[in-house]
Amino acid sequence: LFEPGGLGDKINLQFAIWLYTKIPFMLQLLSKKYAKMDQAALKRLLESLYVGGSKPTDPDRLVSILQDEIKGKRKYGERDLDDWQLNLIGPFRLRWHLLDRIPLLQCPTLWLRGAESVLVKQWEMERAVKLAIRNGVKATLKVIPQAGHLLPLERPLEANTAVKKFLIQAETGTRGQVPCPNPPH
Repeated sequence: LFEPGGLGDKINLQFAIWLYTKIPFMLQLLSKKYAKMDQAALKRLLESLYVGGSKPTDPDRLVSILQDEIKGKRKYGERDLDDWQLNLIGPFRLRWHLLDRIPLLQCPTLWLRGAESVLVKQWEMERAVKLAIRNGVKATLKVIPQAGHLLPLERPLEANTAVKKFLIQAETGTRGQVPCPNPPH
């Protein structure tokens, strides 16, 4: 799991972000602004989000994907934030979280985090992993240095290596067994 949302109780600037979500025209303001940016400006914006001098393997493709996303949001009148994000944010606390779902995990689980991420905090990831382990699931937290929230884009080699190593270990540790049984209904 790459820095999943829904592990915390609050976010930075909670009240300000909640207020932002309540002002109707604000929810399309960023998409409108980004839609006016050319490819070079979007590339600079993306590069400003990377930490530790990291670079994606194909920045032009990434910018193209981002442009398509922005154009689609504008064309169909979508808001800047996804519905799950809007439903999550309350004025003083998050309205829900996924911590009560973690005990339902029945498979070995790899949790990946960029060490410099400001969106999903280290202690939130550690708490989730401990909760999974406490419920009998093999769970591993791997923190990748010099990466932020965009970990798979910032450090693709390190992220892919961690996933591959985890899958090999999970596969060799479960020979002759079903590695992930069907969850109860």
